[in-house]
Amino acid sequence: MKVSAGTRGTGLNSSRQVALTVTGVSNNDYSRTADMVMNVPFTRMNETMRLVHSLGGRIVSVSVTGGGTVGTPEPPAPRKGKAKPKQED
Repeated sequence: MKVSAGTRGTGLNSSRQVALTVTGVSNNDYSRTADMVMNVPFTRMNETMRLVHSLGGRIVSVSVTGGGTVGTPEPPAPRKGKAKPKQED
């Protein structure tokens, strides 16, 4: 039986993009860069985070843009009208 988990969009035209703000990445043995932003497709986020770590960097912030967020419930709609008072017996 073949099981498919969907398609993995690895191109830059993916609907969800991740912006990783990174500091302290070592370009060579003697210098480190200032803060920089790395824009990658959502499907490459884990791979990029590992790369930053291996280069001695630290991820300062992460923001996801585009596409829908799965599993995030919408807040309930506000009630219209007045609430009825409870009747005491």
